[in-house]
Amino acid sequence: MTVGQKAFRRFVLRSFEEHQYDLGRTLTWCERHYHKLSEPERIAMNHLTIRERNEVLSEIITLGLAKC
Repeated sequence: MTVGQKAFRRFVLRSFEEHQYDLGRTLTWCERHYHKLSEPERIAMNHLTIRERNEVLSEIITLGLAKC
């Protein structure tokens, strides 16, 4: 996992747990609160490809389904 993927994963996971594993609410929150990331985290995440982002989201979805 790249540095950018790790930053993206941490950011999404924090919100995912707070939103009781509701992916829709989580992604909406992340979109609206992107400014809460540090500058290095934003830069790393901006360099992710679609595939890299999707890999992280796939892992998180699997994690969420396991918790249900």
